Amino acid sequence: MKKTLLALIAFVGIFSSCNNDDITISRSFTFKVNPTTVVDNLFEAKAGDLTSLTGDNKLIVSLYIYNEKGELVSKTSDKYSAYTQMMTKDIDLPSGQNYTAVATTHVTSNVNFWVFSGEEQLSTFKIKDNGYIGGKSKILGLSVVKFTAGNQNETININVENAGAVAWVWFKSWNNSNYTSLNINEYALMSKKSCDYISFDNSGNKDYSLESENTYNFFMAKFEYDSSYSGASAYFFTFPIKNASFRFYAIKNNEYYYMGEELVDDIILGHSYAFMYDFDEDKATAGDVTPESSRSNPQSNILEKFKILRNEHINYNYEEGSISIR
Repeated sequence: MKKTLLALIAFVGIFSSCNNDDITISRSFTFKVNPTTVVDNLFEAKAGDLTSLTGDNKLIVSLYIYNEKGELVSKTSDKYSAYTQMMTKDIDLPSGQNYTAVATTHVTSNVNFWVFSGEEQLSTFKIKDNGYIGGKSKILGLSVVKFTAGNQNETININVENAGAVAWVWFKSWNNSNYTSLNINEYALMSKKSCDYISFDNSGNKDYSLESENTYNFFMAKFEYDSSYSGASAYFFTFPIKNASFRFYAIKNNEYYYMGEELVDDIILGHSYAFMYDFDEDKATAGDVTPESSRSNPQSNILEKFKILRNEHINYNYEEGSISIR
């Protein structure tokens, strides 16, 4: 009887030991996702232009967690009324493993400016431009952070970065235009390249894809001419572009009249740009206006002109309707 009892105890001990080896220990992680950093170092023609949302629009902040195989293990999203609000989430993850966190921000509107697909696997995750002019509501935020789940509970801070660059476009004094005799319907800034999509590999490395044409086929900003205003302005978002080409156009019944010189520059990730067509001088200008940028900065000159006429022009947000980039 004693031998039987000892054998049984030994068997139970071995079984318990095997079970302990299979136990997965999870740790709690507090993720603090800060969307303010998407827009806080960008040029604003008027203070608060980019940090505030228009109408009933909401900021969607999303957090995706992927394991070492690139498989989605956690996803969460919340809506906020301003970029200044922080997302805080507690998520349990098995310890001893490596993870990739992807944080995104985008603005809800009457128009879906971005299409998110393939989130179940990091290598198939794609954020695609839906093909509309979006103004400031098209600004996309994106950060990828790698971390290892250790033996202690941790806090992961993510300052979401701008996924591209933001530009401001201003048509100044359009009632003084030499084109008014042509009964112009619209004015636009156009480009030879436009956003297509962002994709990832299983390590979380980003790849930017652009649509490209030999001619100016993409609208960056588009305005209906209204003689009761002195001009119009708007923001636009774009991916980084090497040797980007832009040009101003006057449009009448689908006939395009180019205005001023071609504007060619590198569009750098996280930077701000300003494009102005001054009808008084019949001149197109553009430049990097990133605050504290080391590059040539015409910011003060443009702003001084804008302050004088700010209340006499139309500010386009594009949230109320879908205007195709083509």
